[in-house]
Amino acid sequence: MKHQEKKYQVDSFTKIQKILVEEDAKKGKEVITTHYYAPQESNDVVKLVKYGGRDEIHILEESNGKFFLKENIPVENTDAGLKWLKDKGCKTVNVLKMVNTDYEYKNGVVGLYVIDSFLHSVILDFPEGQHREIEKELGLGTAEVIRASYNKFLEQVGKLRSMKLN
Repeated sequence: MKHQEKKYQVDSFTKIQKILVEEDAKKGKEVITTHYYAPQESNDVVKLVKYGGRDEIHILEESNGKFFLKENIPVENTDAGLKWLKDKGCKTVNVLKMVNTDYEYKNGVVGLYVIDSFLHSVILDFPEGQHREIEKELGLGTAEVIRASYNKFLEQVGKLRSMKLN
């Protein structure tokens, strides 16, 4: 069964972290990434993700506010990834910095993300049909669901940064 990402905006991670510790969820390392989003008319996502030692193009498809990874394309470095986006017709990219820690929980992943140093977001990456159950377990029932890509969400709140591709 394909995993899908469902995203939530939260004020704090404190309650969720407590639950994850009590449930013996396996905590991963903190990861800092930079994401270069190609603007899209739809809610689908095409972006370059710069990790510490690798760069990848991620193509995600959105359906009913959930996202699934359609394609993952390794690229040599950030410049090669930006060139790939430019060759696909992209003239500007939206730039986001993400700091996240993933927790292995049940048969999926709970990701705790701080985006551009202000937006706290939880991503539930689970097989289709399991999000509602995990949402209840983690107390996310009243949290705002983020149905747009992060770059569009930041644009809506007036905090989006962009750069032109030369």
